[in-house]
Amino acid sequence: MPEEATSTSQPQAQVSSRLNDDSVIKFNDNEYRFGDLSEPAQQLMRALQNSEQQILNTRNQLGLMDVGRRALAAQLRVAIENPDQFKSDQQQDQQ
Repeated sequence: MPEEATSTSQPQAQVSSRLNDDSVIKFNDNEYRFGDLSEPAQQLMRALQNSEQQILNTRNQLGLMDVGRRALAAQLRVAIENPDQFKSDQQQDQQ
C-alpha cells in the first residue's frame, strides 16, 4: 500500500534579489546579515537563491506552455466540430 504524502514544513529564506555583505536574510523567523555568515553558508544561500529563481522561471515557462496548449485545444475543437471552418482558417493563415 502506498505511503501517504505528508506535509513537512521546510525552512523559508527571504532575501533581496542581489546578495552583498549588507543584505539581510530572514531564515526560520531570524534575521542574519549575509556578510556575517560563514563562506559555506553564503554559498548555500546563493545556491538557494539560484534554485528559487530557476523555479520562478520554470513556473513562467509553464504558464506560457499552458497558453499554447489551450490555443491548440481550441484549434482541435474547431477541427473536430467544424472541419470546413478549420480548413478555411488554415488556408488564410498560409496566405
